[in-house]
Amino acid sequence: MKSTLFLKTLQKIASASVFLFALMCSHHSFAQDADQLDYQQPAVVTPPDWAPPYDSPAGVQYYYIPDISCYYDVWHHEFVYLDNGNWLFSPVLPPMYAGYDLLHGHIVILDRMVHHPWMHHELYASHYPRYYHHVVYPGREGYSRPYGFDENARKPIYVPARDAGRHEVIQPARAQPVHYSDRNVGQPVHVEKEMMRPNHR
Repeated sequence: MKSTLFLKTLQKIASASVFLFALMCSHHSFAQDADQLDYQQPAVVTPPDWAPPYDSPAGVQYYYIPDISCYYDVWHHEFVYLDNGNWLFSPVLPPMYAGYDLLHGHIVILDRMVHHPWMHHELYASHYPRYYHHVVYPGREGYSRPYGFDENARKPIYVPARDAGRHEVIQPARAQPVHYSDRNVGQPVHVEKEMMRPNHR
């Protein structure tokens, strides 16, 4: 009697173990598939109309908008911003920056190898502080001040003066003159191995 009860208990434990193992495997598979979708580049990459013109837009997934400390995922068409300690995702600008004029803002085109740059936000915030572009980049004859910075080309993006009305970067009245002593300001963030997509490892 005792041995029969013991065998039934063992069978129940074995069944429960198999069920839990199958559940874990299916969850892992789902998570892996969802992650792979995040890595997969769309067949056609269409930058938004407010993005600065730059070479080879295909392959670049993220922009950083320094003046509002916000990221934009080009592949998924959503903004990524910090709110109460959490990174949130939205197809439109967050409410606190709803009035921000993207067409006249400074846009940093991030390195094509970086993945989830907001997970390394301290680097981007230190390399591209708010309003840094008004101090770091000079104007150029025949051009407006740079409309953006391309980490892949490692240079500012200047818009011809004839297009300045559309793309001119406007400094908000509240922005105070700042002097930056950190030599990394305005320089591309070095993408370490742990910052890359898995297929770049």
